[in-house]
Amino acid sequence: MRALTWEFTELRSEPKFRIRITLAMVEGLAKFSGKRWEAGPQIPVGEFLRWVFAGRVVPHRRRAPVRSPLGVWSVMWTAPQYAEAERTHLAAQERRKREQEEQERALRERRRQERDREMREAQERARAEGGHQAAIEALKARQAALEIPVAQFVHRETGSYPFVEDKGAPEYAMGVPVHVGLTLYGVVCPVAGRTGALRDDLAPLVIFVASEAERRPIAAQTRPGQRIEIVRPPTPQSSPGTCR
Repeated sequence: MRALTWEFTELRSEPKFRIRITLAMVEGLAKFSGKRWEAGPQIPVGEFLRWVFAGRVVPHRRRAPVRSPLGVWSVMWTAPQYAEAERTHLAAQERRKREQEEQERALRERRRQERDREMREAQERARAEGGHQAAIEALKARQAALEIPVAQFVHRETGSYPFVEDKGAPEYAMGVPVHVGLTLYGVVCPVAGRTGALRDDLAPLVIFVASEAERRPIAAQTRPGQRIEIVRPPTPQSSPGTCR
């Protein structure tokens, strides 16, 4: 910190003159305003030393930001209550940050549980009803659950993040198209019973499925050598049913 400056006051008294030298603290004293440090008062050096010896000001290593024109010093002189005020402010700030992180984690966990529940419910409906609509819902839930794992897989393979469409397309056996740039890279969970008629179109693509049970009927319908990758959902779950 810049502790001292010299101020000259000329007192003339004929036939001679005297020079009086005053030492004052012009920078280094600081006070905490609640969020940041601000410049404190300018006081004579003697007064400053009395404050130091009396414990009215102490050296303090700051962590909060400063407001101009206060110099950006790592250690400054301040009153003990200001040092304590900064500690209280930073503790509250860190507590709010932890609370926010906890809320965000709880929100992510709720969303994950909701996705898991929706997928389980869709699978349960498919098994209980055995109907076409239930199978479609199970397929959609399976495709939605694989969206992030497929994107991560493609990024590892290509170095680029893909674009995964929102829903399946009939021209890809109701599988969800996956693009890398302008190029079609693969499809997610196509319907096994539709892949046979589209085997030539699907041959250059990567087919993503959620389980071995889903892979087998698709492999039986597509061309030999068709690349089929099993990509697991983000959390352990029962193997999804196959929509045929």
